[in-house]
Amino acid sequence: MSGVRGALALASRASAPAGPLDVLRTDLAELARLNGFSGGFYMHIGHRRPISEIQAELPPLRQEPRQLVSTGGLDETLYRRRGYLDLDPLAARAASGFTPFAWTLEEFADDAKARPVLRSLDAWGVRSGVIAPIQDYAGGPAFVTLFRGVAKAELAEPAAAALLLAAARLHATARSAPDAQAKGLSQRELEVLRLAALGHTEQEAAATLALSRRGVQFHLARAGEKLDAPNKTAAVARAVSAGLIAL
Repeated sequence: MSGVRGALALASRASAPAGPLDVLRTDLAELARLNGFSGGFYMHIGHRRPISEIQAELPPLRQEPRQLVSTGGLDETLYRRRGYLDLDPLAARAASGFTPFAWTLEEFADDAKARPVLRSLDAWGVRSGVIAPIQDYAGGPAFVTLFRGVAKAELAEPAAAALLLAAARLHATARSAPDAQAKGLSQRELEVLRLAALGHTEQEAAATLALSRRGVQFHLARAGEKLDAPNKTAAVARAVSAGLIAL
């Protein structure tokens, strides 16, 4: 793994005041480039919610990442929609880890439960990489992955230390950015807002998210209440201007 100085420089720069989430995406891309990887993604897993809270929501009843940002390769929307967090062995290992580690998809070939997410990662060109776990006591675990499209697992010790520092800075950037959690918005509420911003009708959003039209209306209404917006248009405008959804 090359680019240790670059990783340290980026870690320092990432402590600047946060902007929209595309700033985080740009920093991820630069960190990956400096270290010879094709891309990266940042995931804030968050604290696992009690099953009673999840069951109180409309289906599908799945645990989703609190935040997920990718430079490309990883399909953020499909990852959430298919409930991959509950199947992802990389996320599980990162959630309980403290030191960076290298990985390849081949390591998990015998994990039957993980096969759906592993097949998707492979299709998205994510086949190996390195992960830097972040243990956030207040907000729950997170991690940064730098990935390649080929199977190649390696991580030098000096580079691991630099990556850990850069990951911590990126997490701080993400946590200080306008956050859906600060507004109390659920992932489903963000999804219906984003589809509305893209011009989808309620019926089209329902088909995309595998919900009923009533379910879409319910989530839009809840989002509007939390954003103190008088109508759907105002709710979408406030979500976009606050950087809660990206178009």
